[in-house]
Amino acid sequence: MRLRIFGLLIGFCVISLLLTATNSYSVDKKSRNMSQIAEKINELKSIENIINKKIEKLNKEKKEIEKEKNEIIKLKKETDAYVADAKKRLESIKKQIADEKIKKLSAIYSQAKAQSAADALSNMDENLAAQILIFMQARKSGAIISKMNPKKASSIFQKFVKSSTIKKTTNKQ
Repeated sequence: MRLRIFGLLIGFCVISLLLTATNSYSVDKKSRNMSQIAEKINELKSIENIINKKIEKLNKEKKEIEKEKNEIIKLKKETDAYVADAKKRLESIKKQIADEKIKKLSAIYSQAKAQSAADALSNMDENLAAQILIFMQARKSGAIISKMNPKKASSIFQKFVKSSTIKKTTNKQ
């Protein structure tokens, strides 16, 4: 019986040691798991900080890009306005050159005999003929028109009247 009791005692001791070892192993494992979790949390916080800094940097860059975009839009508007103004001036210069050429032609045809001028003006573009007549003195342009074919004279005279009206309104402005 002593042996049996002694055997039971040893058995209890072994079981007790095993339980203690198992509990100890389980605690160590939990402790290691907790420290690993803490490490992962720290890593995630570090990554979060990096991401936040990058977001901040991107927001600053976005603001700079927006500022540059607005500057480009402003410069484009200024450039467009400048180009539009340059086009207006160019058209004005072209118009002045065309008017000068027509004035010279008008002076040339004013020096010609009425029948010769009428023949020449009858064979050219009616708009050009009307513009040439506009720059002549009324007496001379009347004499030339009277020497033209009546249908042709009527057609040129209609354009002449329209051109005269346009000239008068543009000269008033």
